[in-house]
Amino acid sequence: MKDREQRFRVSGMSCSACSARVERAVGKLAGVRSVQVNLLTGNMQVVYGAEQTEGSIIAAVEAAGYGATTESSNEERTTTPSNSATRQRLVRSVLLLLPLMAIHHIWQGIYSALVQLLLTVAIILINRKFYISGTKSVLKGGANMDTLVMLGATAALADGIINMFIGHRGAYYFESAGMILTLITLGKWLESKATARTGQALEQLLELLPRTATIEVEGELKTIPADAVKQGDMLLVRAGDRIAVDGTVTNGSSAVDESALTGESLPAEKYEGCKVYAGSLNRHGVLHVRADKTRAQSALSDIITLVEQASATKAPIARIADRISAVFVPVVIGIAALACTVWMLLGAGAAFAVSCGIAVLVISCPCALGLATPVAIMVGTGRGAEKGILFRNGEAAEALSQADYIVLDKTGTLTEGKPRVTDICPAKGYTRQHLLQTASTLESVGNHPLAGAIAAAAKDYPPQPTQQYEYLPGRGVTATINGTRCAAGNLQLMRELGVNTGDAADDAVYNSGKTPIFIACGKEYIGMITVADQIKADSSHAVQGFRELGLNICMLTGDNPRTAQAIAKQAGIPEFHAEMLPQDKEQFIRDLQHRGHNVIMVGDGINDAPALMRANAGIAIGAGTDIAMESAGTILVRNELCDAVGAIRLSRAMVRNIRQNFFWALLYNTLAIPLAAGALYPLCGWQLHPAIAAAAMGMSSLCVVGNALRLRKFNPIPTKTMNTITINVDGMMCPHCEAHVTKAILAIPGVSACTASHKDKSVSVTCTADVPLSALHAAIQEQGYTVL
Repeated sequence: MKDREQRFRVSGMSCSACSARVERAVGKLAGVRSVQVNLLTGNMQVVYGAEQTEGSIIAAVEAAGYGATTESSNEERTTTPSNSATRQRLVRSVLLLLPLMAIHHIWQGIYSALVQLLLTVAIILINRKFYISGTKSVLKGGANMDTLVMLGATAALADGIINMFIGHRGAYYFESAGMILTLITLGKWLESKATARTGQALEQLLELLPRTATIEVEGELKTIPADAVKQGDMLLVRAGDRIAVDGTVTNGSSAVDESALTGESLPAEKYEGCKVYAGSLNRHGVLHVRADKTRAQSALSDIITLVEQASATKAPIARIADRISAVFVPVVIGIAALACTVWMLLGAGAAFAVSCGIAVLVISCPCALGLATPVAIMVGTGRGAEKGILFRNGEAAEALSQADYIVLDKTGTLTEGKPRVTDICPAKGYTRQHLLQTASTLESVGNHPLAGAIAAAAKDYPPQPTQQYEYLPGRGVTATINGTRCAAGNLQLMRELGVNTGDAADDAVYNSGKTPIFIACGKEYIGMITVADQIKADSSHAVQGFRELGLNICMLTGDNPRTAQAIAKQAGIPEFHAEMLPQDKEQFIRDLQHRGHNVIMVGDGINDAPALMRANAGIAIGAGTDIAMESAGTILVRNELCDAVGAIRLSRAMVRNIRQNFFWALLYNTLAIPLAAGALYPLCGWQLHPAIAAAAMGMSSLCVVGNALRLRKFNPIPTKTMNTITINVDGMMCPHCEAHVTKAILAIPGVSACTASHKDKSVSVTCTADVPLSALHAAIQEQGYTVL
């Protein structure tokens, strides 16, 4: 039976020691494959077998001293818990602390102490959450941050009471107890406000999904909840509305803003037959859309789910914090007791000794350590989602940062994945139109990719009637057109038919990776058309980016060596391997790993799935197959290889941020504990007051969160330099011609603007520097116009 994965909401956790305790409690259950607890969001992700149930997992969490409930897929999603209760506790505590501090400084005597005691007890009752949580943790055989706070406040309170009725020293620590609880509550509130910002990217994604949809039922329009839309429903999407589900346009045309999914700022033109996606904004016209999926199955819902899962999981580096937190709190309690005892034995006085013990308990909170990883992962994955980079989990993000070798698939990754006509070369005495129409007629009956490429290039020249059509495997096709036997195929077919092609296809054509198709009528050669799966506009730019990151680069393909060499040369890849089957790709990566390399695999097809799974980190191109995307830890929403560079840069920034957080959290505790224990007192007479210790503890957590929030400004995909190119074009006769050329040019990745003028016989294109001029020329020629 297949393992089940379930999310739970865990309540009562206050520090990394709590999350580590919950993980241990659930992880001990038989059949639990994995458990990951996110302190920041209060979520727990559990993968378990049939021998366990939700009830038994909840019982294990409760036995550890915490609360747990299951999260339904239909319940309202939230990124961070509400902080309203913390704010209320803070306000009430401050209102009591102010008079407590005033009385402490301006009114002395036993009656003053009694009033201070009453105010302190009131503050303790308001913040009894620390006492409830800390006591539960102790009774369950452990200790957490709340235990430290509880012990520190109680010690200050007890010292004051003893001083009132027994010691009569005249100095009371009531205000210290009240200030400890108030300042830590303040820190918690500030921390919750700061960490709430870490989920803003996910909140923005959630807001893109409309709550209602307008459907057509028997000619009538009805507004229903978006969750109620079923596959096959007909939707009406007006200008200014967001599309509720993924679907296909059945009528109408418009420009649709898909930036939430693709990151592209320019709206995409949509007309009958085009796919549209949930969360996209209809800018102009009215669209009639047939629902292809439900809201829960939409691409945007998948993105939101991936971001949630990634933020709820831990990177392997987080296990350092778990191991430290497991022993941290008991050690701190021991240090506090030792400091108090040592100073008492040295004759420093009970007040000084108790103060040192309280300061150690308060300042040593492991909150900063527990927040080091989850805030960085949540901010980083959210930032990635904004840029079209989706990490499936924290482990995938960390794996990318450790890689030193990247393996690239060719078809669909480095290249566009579909052949296009690159050159149309009519023989002397024949026109371009005659060549295209003859080729289109011969290929119109076939259904192989090269036939589709020729048909697309000759769409303005309808095919003529044919007779005696014959497909010749491995060579080409023949058919009778207007009484003449014509042929389209390779050089072998031309030789069989006795057609002299001259030097039409020299080695330069083959070495460039192009496939020539020769056309003949009778024994007369009428021209050649070359077809190629062209390299993507950003591939060479991406390869340069991989080099700058210090990665070794290799290309694997099932294509022939000549084509592989041509593509590798164009992209600037020094190493390639051709004629590779799926198992060969997987074995190649396995061999690299045996040689000590950490390998990234980038692919998009079913044949890439084994290699994606085998690699230390897999990246699936967004336009790829579902199985490739399921096999990869990182998914690129856009079909651009440069985003893989951005994914690696972002993962390195996330891991670097986590390490910085660990460094500061550990440095803080390393320096703070000796200071709190009174290490500087013999040298300079300086003692750390418990109230200052409480404030310092809160600041340490805020520093960690603030450092992680810097990732929100990190740009993983560098802005590309834009160039404006003017191309002289012959053959455009009217605004319709201009529109055809403009649409073809804008379809090229990396092009941001295009203006065509039939009067000036020119096309002005604004594009990134890595868009090859040949791609622009080919797009114009495919529309039937001549580049001068």
